[in-house]
Amino acid sequence: MKQYIIWYTLQFKAWVRRKTSWMQVLGMILLVVLTAQVQLPDAENTRVGVCSAPDEYAGRVLERLRAGDSMFDFIEYPQETAMRQDLVAGRIECGFIFSENFQELVQEGRIKDSVTYICTPFSAKGMVVQETFYAAFFEGYSEKILIDSEKEIYGRSDESLTEALLEKRRGYLQSSEMFQMDIIESEQKPGKPGVSGEARPVQGMAGLFVFAVLWMAQARKFGGNGNGILSALDRGRRWKFQYLGCLAEATIPAAVGVILVLLSPGHRGAEREIASMVVFVLVCSFWVLAVGRLFRSSTAFAGWTLTMLLVQMAVCPVFADLAAYVPAVKVIRWGFPLGWLR
Repeated sequence: MKQYIIWYTLQFKAWVRRKTSWMQVLGMILLVVLTAQVQLPDAENTRVGVCSAPDEYAGRVLERLRAGDSMFDFIEYPQETAMRQDLVAGRIECGFIFSENFQELVQEGRIKDSVTYICTPFSAKGMVVQETFYAAFFEGYSEKILIDSEKEIYGRSDESLTEALLEKRRGYLQSSEMFQMDIIESEQKPGKPGVSGEARPVQGMAGLFVFAVLWMAQARKFGGNGNGILSALDRGRRWKFQYLGCLAEATIPAAVGVILVLLSPGHRGAEREIASMVVFVLVCSFWVLAVGRLFRSSTAFAGWTLTMLLVQMAVCPVFADLAAYVPAVKVIRWGFPLGWLR
């Protein structure tokens, strides 16, 4: 055991002395911090922005939306710029912008020009939100339609007829004579075991960077660095020396990665994140040694580097959990180091 500690310590000191090692750590910090700022689309996001004009009718539409029985949470924005920023950042699903001359456009019958709907390509509930919004919109606008069309339809216009039409309108709104909904509850299928559908971009990018550090460290064998020491060891001890070297290479990057994860929102607690990173480093060190031996030239080794990174990014829940759609991915990811960072 003492010999193994000495081997680890010597290789750890050699890593610390290299300037490129600290440049890698700096690059890791910048990459992970940048990833932490990325807002991914949330499938459970039901927030909708409404930028209303200083108009009484527009205010009544917003009140109807908030008072109605809807799954969406309508948030009022005083400025269009702030709402667009939250939309791009993924804080709201979509948004509606009332025109400044909203009342004039409504009176002229230019409904399409009075309200602007905005969304991103990631919006999955846009059609439902529009139905909800325009239902509240036309609930109030229908009163104006009745009054304006009264003379055209009935050939006359008087107060008693107007009141009768509005009373009939209120009766239809409060009853189910026009529309009736039958709700049928279906049995829910249990979710796939072990598949949460949750992506962990910060943990994923930290793990990918540690993998990249260990993978590129194996490229030194093509330059002859350290081969003199390995030639003095037998096959069994040579493999142990290399494995301890991988652990030494990954120590500081892994520690920095855990710190960055704990500083980012959405971490799973210090104990779980540390344990997950330890298991990942142990598996990753073994994996890069085993797979790295399959390459006999530096050209082939370098050519497969990007492929290794992209495949792990695809099958592991870095930015999206593909296993939620393709169950076989859950098994495939165990064949890659990043799949053990759980």
